[in-house]
Amino acid sequence: MVTEERVINLEATLARFIEQTNMFIAANHEEVAEIRASNARTDRQLLEMQQQAERDRQESEKERKQFRKQFADISDSMGTLIEDMVAPCGFQLAKAIFATEEAQNCAIRLRCKHPSQSGESMELDMLAVGPTKVLVVEVKRRMDAAKATEYHQKLRRLPEFLPELAGKIICPAVASVYLEASLVTFLNREKIYGIAMGDEVMEVINLGQF
Repeated sequence: MVTEERVINLEATLARFIEQTNMFIAANHEEVAEIRASNARTDRQLLEMQQQAERDRQESEKERKQFRKQFADISDSMGTLIEDMVAPCGFQLAKAIFATEEAQNCAIRLRCKHPSQSGESMELDMLAVGPTKVLVVEVKRRMDAAKATEYHQKLRRLPEFLPELAGKIICPAVASVYLEASLVTFLNREKIYGIAMGDEVMEVINLGQF
């Protein structure tokens, strides 16, 4: 009798253990399923974030390219505007710089090809030619010493591109709306004329200073 009761109790205990084990396994399965679902949601969110970041990057790059293009257009327009401000004063500027003579011809935005070296060319913003002197003007939206030096060195080859100017005195000048005082000092030392906006028109601001 005692043995039967023990068997019954053992079976009952085993049944409860199996039931609890099944409940634990079921709960564990649910937890695993929830973790997997959570991981899937996290993966989707990460993917969406990566895709959004890529879209943002592409949009930013597009905006940067557009900004650079617009900035370049504005810079080009500013340079052209200053050239247009200098052009009407060409003969007057040449007369002031030449002192002893006047320009016979004046032109802006010239591109001169080298007569013997194919593919080489030189661009000149303004050129005024007198009987014995030549005024060559470089126009910049913002002029500095480095740009002035580079331009001055470029002019050494001017007679190569325009042989008809050989023997004439070349008068180099740089032009901008405004030239810093320190730059004017540099121009005087390098014997380069500086042209900037005066009260009404563009004028030579360092005439007679070298």
